[in-house]
This record gives sequence, C-alpha cells and structure tokens, in this order.
Amino acid sequence: MSHHPESRLAVDRRSFLRLSALGAGALALGGSALALTGCAPTGSGSGGGGSATVPFTTKLGWIPDVAYAGLFIAKQDGLFTKAGLDVTIQPGGPNSPVVPLVTTGKLDVGLESIPENVASAIKNGVKLRIVGAGLRKSPECWISRADNPIKTPKDIEGKKLGTTLSGQNLMIEFMKRNGVDPSTVTLVPTQFDPAPLAVGEVDALLGFASNQPVALKNKGIDTYVMPTADFGLNRMQQVFFVTQATLDDKAKRARAKAFLLAAREGTTKMLADHKAAAELTVKLYGKEVGLKVADQTANLDALAPFVAGDDTSELFLMSDTLIEQTIESLGLIGVKADKSLFTNELLQS
Repeated sequence: MSHHPESRLAVDRRSFLRLSALGAGALALGGSALALTGCAPTGSGSGGGGSATVPFTTKLGWIPDVAYAGLFIAKQDGLFTKAGLDVTIQPGGPNSPVVPLVTTGKLDVGLESIPENVASAIKNGVKLRIVGAGLRKSPECWISRADNPIKTPKDIEGKKLGTTLSGQNLMIEFMKRNGVDPSTVTLVPTQFDPAPLAVGEVDALLGFASNQPVALKNKGIDTYVMPTADFGLNRMQQVFFVTQATLDDKAKRARAKAFLLAAREGTTKMLADHKAAAELTVKLYGKEVGLKVADQTANLDALAPFVAGDDTSELFLMSDTLIEQTIESLGLIGVKADKSLFTNELLQS
C-alpha cells in the first residue's frame, strides 16, 4: 500500500471509542492533568508489598471509560497498593500521545489502543516491547440492523457499506480473503456517527462492538454485530508496553510486573460485575466526561467477550496465535512487526 495508515488508523480507533456514550464533555477533558490517585495511604520505599509504596505512573490510550475499569478497580480496591505501588493513572485524549512519554521515561507502563502505534515507533529506533493485551480479540466489526442482518462476509455482496476512507483498503482485503468480490459492494465514506445506518443510507457500518450498537440501542434500533476477527482479521488491542530498558532493570521490571498482575486482578473483578465496574468509572470520571452508568454497563456487556478473546489462559497473556494474527493484520496496513515486539515475561511466574 502506498499510503501510511498507521497514524490515521490511530485517530480512527480513538474516534470510534468516542462513541461509547462519553458525552459532549469528553473532548474537553482531552489530555488534561486529571489523574486517578489512590485513596489508600502511601509512603516511600521499594516495590514488593507492605505498607511502603513507590510512585508508578501509567497513561490510558484514550479518554477514561469503562474499557479501563480494571485499572480503576485495582486502584480503588488497593490492589496496586498491596503490590507496593502508588499508581497514578493519566487519561489519554486527542493530541495526547502515550509512546513518547514511555520512551522518555515519564511513564512506567504505557497503554495504547492499537498495537501499530507501538510498532511504528520501533521502526524509528525506539526499543519498546508489548507486554500484555487488554483486548485479546479485536472488537472491530460490521454492524447491521437486526431486521436486515449481515451475518457472514458473503452477505456483504450487493450491499452499501459505510466505512472511513482510511479503513477502506483494509476492508477490501477482508472481503478478498473471505471470497467476496469487492466490485459487488458499494463503499460509502462515513465518519463515526451511526446515523447513516439508522436512517438506511448504508446496510452496514464498520465500527466497534461496544460503541455504535449501544448508541443505536438507545435510539430503539437493534443491531447485529459481525466481528472481523471471526472471519480471519484479528489483532490484539489496548496493549500494555514498556521500554526494553525497563525489562533490563531489575527494580523497574519488578514494579512493571507487579502493576500488570494487579491490573489483571482488577480486570477479573471488572468482568465479574459489569454494573459495579460501570458505577466506579462514572463515579471517578462521570462529571468530567459525561458518562452514564446504563451506557457504560451496556458497553462493558458488549466488550467483555473481547477481553478474554478465544483464549482460555489468564487475562492479558498473548498466545502465539494471537501474536501471529496481529503481525499479519499490521502487515495489511503497511506496518512491519515480528515476534520480538511481544513478550509475556512479565505475566509469567
């Protein structure tokens, strides 16, 4: 491909996330200094448990919502404190990149919505490693109305499909690998508002399982969701990453490991009680971002299957299959990566 989609797809992914009922206040928050700090007492010392904790900073890939509730729970329930960490969670937002802050040592662990942001930095000589996947199945999907569902790729033929301009080439590749003749399909340039599907301008819309369907449901429109991951196009998302220097430093490595394990425990709690996770998220960030408990609960209901993915191993772990799928999907958008980008070493005993 002659274009350079990695930066545009980063914007697309984040714009999709904007549709998860964040409200008008979301963009106003952006990359502000708002951060989640703990309620438990902290002190000075080295990581590893006990009452003494050390400062530890991470940053979200986007504006706070229920997709990050596992981190919020780990903070609120004292899981990070138990691990010896005084964790600050910085929100992300438009024009608020994560990768540069990790590479310059201003963040201990970064969280990116999409892996290509990390992979693209590496080609410029930055030594980064992805150490865990918050989403082990891509929530990217074709969304259609329930009264006119698109259930398989073949159902796409003869239809009008709404997609962003930067997403069109990837979706054409998706069609080809599933035996769909792209010439039978009309691609309609759309943004991220699901209105074109609601009013019948398109038969399906490229979106995210936890976003547009919830927005449409709120308008009384039931939808059918066909994940691209179910038909040969999958990649991990919401990835945790660190510098190689962190892995090489005994103390920093131990703290990063403690953070990931506590975050995983918080994510397990998140999956066990969606409403409680939504209530905590709204309590912490609702006023600034305009979150609603009902919408956040519905978003997590839809997102939960993608957190675990098709893997029965512990959360965040990246299987060989998932790594291979991610490398392949990155290649389709012109981003080169290999297995050295990924390591499970911080999640294993």
